[in-house]
Amino acid sequence: MNVKIADRVRLAVTLVATAIMVYALYVSKDHITHVAHLIGLYGYQAATLFILIDIPALVGKALRLRYFSTTTRKTGLRLMIVSGTLSLVCNVLSGWFGGGVGPAGYGAFVVLMFLVMENVVTRIKPAAAVTRAKNATSDTTDSTPAQPALTPAQRGAETRKRNAEVKRLEAAYAAQAAPVSGA
Repeated sequence: MNVKIADRVRLAVTLVATAIMVYALYVSKDHITHVAHLIGLYGYQAATLFILIDIPALVGKALRLRYFSTTTRKTGLRLMIVSGTLSLVCNVLSGWFGGGVGPAGYGAFVVLMFLVMENVVTRIKPAAAVTRAKNATSDTTDSTPAQPALTPAQRGAETRKRNAEVKRLEAAYAAQAAPVSGA
């Protein structure tokens, strides 16, 4: 597959998945606000409760990326589980109290699709052939020629040479101890 085509398809999938996620957040916000009204919250408390439920799930998903340590990824998983469960409960309860089984199922489906789209976006990776093609094009555009790999003996010789140069420079710039004058 052509590298440009792969990049365009990945961008298109990311944009569509993001649009679905934004829609799911919008629906979830309405459902959570409805449940907030049912439990006695009004005004800004009801309108902003979704921030304390759905947004931490997004933060948890971001903490699950491979760039973080194992403990951070575990914390992200816990945050996702707690926030996702609260979101699911609110979306199902809103549907249940708002119309029965059908709307409750729709609330569950909204949360499920959000999780699916979130998973899709974070797992998009190019095929090996595309990665090789991308690396080949980046190698040809690089202005510096590739250096051959050094053998362990050559690396050791280079290290000894640098260390000797450092010692020579340290000796050349070594200052004599200045006498400390008493005041």
